[in-house]
Amino acid sequence: MKFIIIAYRAEAESFLNFSDFVSDTSIREYQVLRAGDTVLGISGEGKRNAENLTKLLIARYVLELGMESSLWFNFGVAGSGSHMPGSLVYASQVIDTETGNQWQLSSRDTGDVSVATLKTVAKPSEEYQEGMIYDMEASGILGVLSKHSLSRQALVLKLISDGPNQPFHRITKSDILKLLNDAEQKLCSIIHAWQQDE
Repeated sequence: MKFIIIAYRAEAESFLNFSDFVSDTSIREYQVLRAGDTVLGISGEGKRNAENLTKLLIARYVLELGMESSLWFNFGVAGSGSHMPGSLVYASQVIDTETGNQWQLSSRDTGDVSVATLKTVAKPSEEYQEGMIYDMEASGILGVLSKHSLSRQALVLKLISDGPNQPFHRITKSDILKLLNDAEQKLCSIIHAWQQDE
């Protein structure tokens, strides 16, 4: 099984267009959809929501149904101190700024996609450190996966939306939708590649 965790429905559209997903009504707390051996969950904003959704997915699919997971994939928009808006960036390491916990992610073939250290923050970052990317969900997912020895299966990919020259408070919803739309073709090729690898 492959699990995809995304904060917002708009960020999920490329994935939903890739397969015929249907709702899993056994999980009521979050929107969860399934297509074959892929489950996609929409957590809402923030580490706690991502954490709770990950727990529910593990409880339902791994523990209750006994399904083996092969990939836990987190996608969403993020800030960056170095990358231009519209860039796709893999996280090589995730740091939780609240707890200081860190996770080193398994290296995979990233092709021509950049790699950086990701910091999970409690609110959109106003400071952009060189070489860092910033999100609000990844460490919540990894904290739960680690407790079940599943963090080695994690892959975190972020679409850069803001940075020093275009801070978060200036970004509109239409700006983000345009970035997602512009990245869709490359994102679809990435989805296709990791589906072939598994």
